[in-house]
Amino acid sequence: MILWQAKTTSGGSYVDMKTPSAYTINWEDLDSNSYRAITNGNLKRTIIGKKWFKGTFTFNYLTQTELDTILNMINAYPLYIRVKSPLFGSGGFLECKAYVSKVSVSMQQNQENGATWNSLSFNIVQSEKVAGQ
Repeated sequence: MILWQAKTTSGGSYVDMKTPSAYTINWEDLDSNSYRAITNGNLKRTIIGKKWFKGTFTFNYLTQTELDTILNMINAYPLYIRVKSPLFGSGGFLECKAYVSKVSVSMQQNQENGATWNSLSFNIVQSEKVAGQ
């Protein structure tokens, strides 16, 4: 099963990406000028969009080639993704324009013939509203 695909241009073709060791999905609504009424504490909301996506991807024990492939893709701005998420409808996929934030990588060992990367972790954050939000 393909968990996520990415491309660097809107007209490009999606590339199947390595399945992460761990994947966390977050979504949140985006409001404008929300506040709590001081008389009764009720929340007054003007909803701009619902279910904005933020995903955390973690990869364990990557080869240098795997690390390079992932980093080359996620360094694109903007990044276009198609990602599996049961929070986003019956098809379970969200396709959106996004960016990558908070990248972290750690090395396990360094050898003359290449490095073994213990962990790569990053967030992908949706940057534009899609239909249904």
